[in-house]
Amino acid sequence: MLEPDVTLTDLFLAMQCAAFAVVLLRGRGINPVETRLFAALFAALAVSSLFGGLWHGAFSKADTVTGDAIWSIAMAALAGSAALLWLISGRLIRRPAWALLASWVAVIQFIFQVFVSVCVADSFLVPAVGLLPPMAATVVGYIIRAQSGHVIHGIYGAAGVTLAAVAGLVIVFDLSLHPRWATTLAVYHAVQFVAFGLVFLSVPAVLAEKR
Repeated sequence: MLEPDVTLTDLFLAMQCAAFAVVLLRGRGINPVETRLFAALFAALAVSSLFGGLWHGAFSKADTVTGDAIWSIAMAALAGSAALLWLISGRLIRRPAWALLASWVAVIQFIFQVFVSVCVADSFLVPAVGLLPPMAATVVGYIIRAQSGHVIHGIYGAAGVTLAAVAGLVIVFDLSLHPRWATTLAVYHAVQFVAFGLVFLSVPAVLAEKR
């Protein structure tokens, strides 16, 4: 295993997100459309984490066709995550014009981001930057939802998405806790683990009707 801490934390994220997706798909929410959107988001994050873990564990030290394909799948899954966040923001903000605009932006960004990641630059910076705008829109949606009466879960969602975005600072400032078992990316994954949990806790409020 080439990068054990990064690989293992990626796989933990994959299991967490897969479990969240299954729970949401098996549950009976008030709004099934939003349930499926969040389930799809966690499924996309699970795929990204799984293939990211495979790449860090076996292919990160050499340029191979298989490694490139695995990395491309991980990047495409992150592009899908960004698209789904746009769609989720449309459900949270609940403005027809915004929902329509967000759906178009989701499609356009997905196509453009996959093209850039596969054909132009395979850097993790591409999906990292691409996720920031839909994250910001989703935070705004959670704030609006909190103001409509779902305060606690709105806070969970806004905090979770914000934490997921701020986690990028771990990479920017190269923060690590141990040179082998808690390197920068492993710490980043640990923060994401908490962030995804907060977002999951927000889902019931997203599905609940305003009282």
